[in-house]
Amino acid sequence: MAPRSITLAEVEQHVTYDDLWLVIDGKVYDVTEFMDDHPGGGEIMLNAAGKDGTDDFEDVGHSPAAREQLKKYEIGTYAGGASANGDTVKTKGKNTMTTGGMSSIGAILLPLFVILLALIAAKIGVKA
Repeated sequence: MAPRSITLAEVEQHVTYDDLWLVIDGKVYDVTEFMDDHPGGGEIMLNAAGKDGTDDFEDVGHSPAAREQLKKYEIGTYAGGASANGDTVKTKGKNTMTTGGMSSIGAILLPLFVILLALIAAKIGVKA
């Protein structure tokens, strides 16, 4: 049986302590029954409610055991889509590369700037 496809609008309907779904790495998890057992407290998981919480999950540095435990709460795959407020959100997957909010031009110019500085430093180093 194919995994159930779950939209952002549906995820947004499950954002309370007593009914919480989280989106992590392109999958949707119903973590409601884990709220009281989470080592950091259930409230911390509410920060990732109603959105793609992959970055929140990864920033904490969860252990392999935590990642394995998460599997039992999986209820479907994340389809992204339109938010209840009309915003469109794309999915984030394991192989998605982000620039951390940097624009595409910034992602190009920053490495060029670093290379330029390295060349200048090398040239100054030769004269000294």
